[in-house]
Parts: sequence; structure tokens; C-alpha cells
Amino acid sequence: MRHVVRLAMLIAVSLLAPIGAASSGEIKIVNANALTIAMREIAANFTKESGHQVSFTGVSPSLVDQRVRAGEVYDIIINAAASMAAYETEGRLRADSRRPLARVGIGLAVRDGTRLDLSTVESTRKVLLDAKTITYSDSARGGLSGINAAKVIANLGLTDALKAKTRIAANGRELIAKGEVDIGLYNLSEIARFPGVVSAGPVPAEVQVYINYQAAVPATNTAPEPALALLKYLTQPATQPIWTTAGLELAGE
Repeated sequence: MRHVVRLAMLIAVSLLAPIGAASSGEIKIVNANALTIAMREIAANFTKESGHQVSFTGVSPSLVDQRVRAGEVYDIIINAAASMAAYETEGRLRADSRRPLARVGIGLAVRDGTRLDLSTVESTRKVLLDAKTITYSDSARGGLSGINAAKVIANLGLTDALKAKTRIAANGRELIAKGEVDIGLYNLSEIARFPGVVSAGPVPAEVQVYINYQAAVPATNTAPEPALALLKYLTQPATQPIWTTAGLELAGE
């Protein structure tokens, strides 16, 4: 009789357990840091629904490369498209798991309260020509934002015109907040992370340059189902507002 009662109690407890709890675990992600804020919010909802915890190692794209090639083990890798294609060529990814995730363009960062007219290419050119100083990130630190900022300036035909008043700096957003620099060109996802600095908007589409991010499951992941489920969850149409708020565009939108 005791055996029957005990068995009944075990069955009752199992029925009350959250769906997926029996197979839940941690999904470890290494990713380009531009995506971390949006993905944390989306992953929190995924965890509530699936029971799988998600952890992020958000670093610069070059550091993602270093970690992957050093043999660090993750369940998902997310980086710029060129790097992801290289990992696939090197045999580091599970077959057919690489897919588009999101993209980010360049915007103008200004001190809170500043308004700029970026509605056309010409108005954007005037904004930058009228600025006393501008800044963007030092690409030597491993990020792609500074590279794309320079490409946008070139697309505007202003490379030579802005050279003398450009400060390439690691702390550019701090300089903007202090009023020491007028305008910064950064990935839209990076701008609002510094107090006192806001986005004046993206540069016009005609001169815009994007970083396209992709995601994949590494070949070392021998139980890929939770990771694949998370990748599908991250790109649901319902997640678009979260990506947009973080300054990114969901792939395919």
C-alpha cells in the first residue's frame, strides 16, 4: 500500500513540473556585444516558457573570433556574417545551422536634448560639416562600428572635409556627454548605452552601412535541439519591437 501511495505522489509531482523541466539546462552563447541587450530580454521569455537558462558572453566581433578559434565551447555562436562564413568553411559549425539573425546600421550620437535634421543626404552632410568636432570608435579595438562609420563618411563624400575635426576615441560617447565633442557616428545599438547621450537617428538609407549578424550552432554541440529552438524563438515576428528598441533590425524585416 505504501508503495502505491508513494508512486501516486511521484506521478502527481511530475505532472506539476514545468513543461521541459526534465530536459532543461543552460544554453551558452558567445556573441557580438551589439546584440546582447535585445537577446537578454527575448531569452528571459524563452526561459519562462522552456525552462532552459541562457547565458551570454558578449564581446567585440574580433574577440568572438579569438574565443571560437581558441576552442572555447558554446552552444550558439553569433557574429558578423563574414566571420560566420569563415567558421563554416573551417568546419566549426553544424551543417545547415547558420542563419541570418539581425543587422545594425550607423546613427548619429548627440548630447541629450540636441536635435538634428537627418532626413536627407544633403541635410546630413550639412549637420556633419557644421559640427565643430565629430568622433567614432577606434577599429583597432576589435569592433566594426568605427569601420562602418568611416564608410558612411566616405559615402557622404566627406572623408577629407571632416578629417581635421575628427577624434577617433575609445571614450567618444563620454566626450559627447561632457560637451567636448558635438557628434559621434556609432552603431545604433551602441548609442544609448552611455548616460546623457541619445540617438539623433540613423543616417539616410542611401549612405547607410550595415553589420549583418548571423547565428549558428557549433559542431561541438552534440545535443543541439535547445539551441535550435532558441534561435527560432529569437527571430519570431513578435520579437521585432525588442530588436527595434535596441537599435537593431530583425533579419527579414
